[in-house]
Amino acid sequence: MRKTLIIALLLAVSVSLTAQQPGVHADANPAPEAEIKALELKLAELIVQGNWDEYAKHLASDYLHTRDNGHVEGKDEALASLRDVKRKVIVMEMEPADLVIRIFGDTAVANAEFTIRVRDSGQVKSRRTRLTDVFVKRDGQWCLVAGQETPIGK
Repeated sequence: MRKTLIIALLLAVSVSLTAQQPGVHADANPAPEAEIKALELKLAELIVQGNWDEYAKHLASDYLHTRDNGHVEGKDEALASLRDVKRKVIVMEMEPADLVIRIFGDTAVANAEFTIRVRDSGQVKSRRTRLTDVFVKRDGQWCLVAGQETPIGK
């Protein structure tokens, strides 16, 4: 919990300082925006397919994921959770809405709402969530370095 609060505080300070600097804004660059949008949709499809080896190729070695309960996990823990055959929640479909991509040089921030159909302990359920993913271009390739999901209330 403390780690989550520290990360949230650092992110808030960073965003605040960036917003205060004149001339610092997202780049209007359609090519990387399209690349990130395609990657975001591909990652969603890989989750639905359960193709964790391919999914892992798009995660940075220092990837951090903040779960909807506030737990922060690194790449290995996140992948172990996804690969767990005893998982109670299986994602069956992810439909994006309001996908917004902002480019800041070699960094991209994706915000989207997803309607997700899951099989939860044998029952099919639908839920909405807001995702924020941060990508960085390393060695010419975009990789996911951070992600957070927040459930949207009913």
